[in-house]
Amino acid sequence: MSDATARVPYRRRKIMVQPAYQLRVAAVILLAILFYSGLLGFLLFYPLMVEFDAAGSSQQQLWIANQVLDLHTRFWPSVLVIAILVAIQSLFVTHRVVGPAYHLCRVMQGLGEGRFDVRAHLRRFDRLKDLEAALNALGESLQRREQAVAEREVRLRAEVAVLTSELSGAEASPAARQAARELDRLTAGADSAA
Repeated sequence: MSDATARVPYRRRKIMVQPAYQLRVAAVILLAILFYSGLLGFLLFYPLMVEFDAAGSSQQQLWIANQVLDLHTRFWPSVLVIAILVAIQSLFVTHRVVGPAYHLCRVMQGLGEGRFDVRAHLRRFDRLKDLEAALNALGESLQRREQAVAEREVRLRAEVAVLTSELSGAEASPAARQAARELDRLTAGADSAA
């Protein structure tokens, strides 16, 4: 295979293929992380607060209060950083689905427009590989059917031409001549429709 005919891998040029959807997923993930982090914070801090209330001496309460404050200063900034990083990561993860879905939609539009030679080519780590295979099989099937119809049309035109030439003689009935003209018109109409 020469360099000119070698297939160049398809590379998407942007992460945000469908920004509204991808940002919505990132926001949902961010909110879920913050909610579960709040729940985790409650589970961490509530026992310390109960212990604080049950402490007998002010020295114990001071030690528990310092522990709670120290835990707050480390826990919540960490939660926020992790939530933001996971939300950003979700943009890349959704890109592996949204990007292929966008490409497959464009291939389906091509098939819908009658361009049966278009095929889907997804990247190695993209999702929806099964859909890619099914869509390519559909394209191949439609292309084979289109070729079969074209071949039948050529054979039909040849048969109509033979029939018309044989019916041009004097012994053909007017009905047979009319049928030959009608077949000729139909095959010419099929030719102009294509």
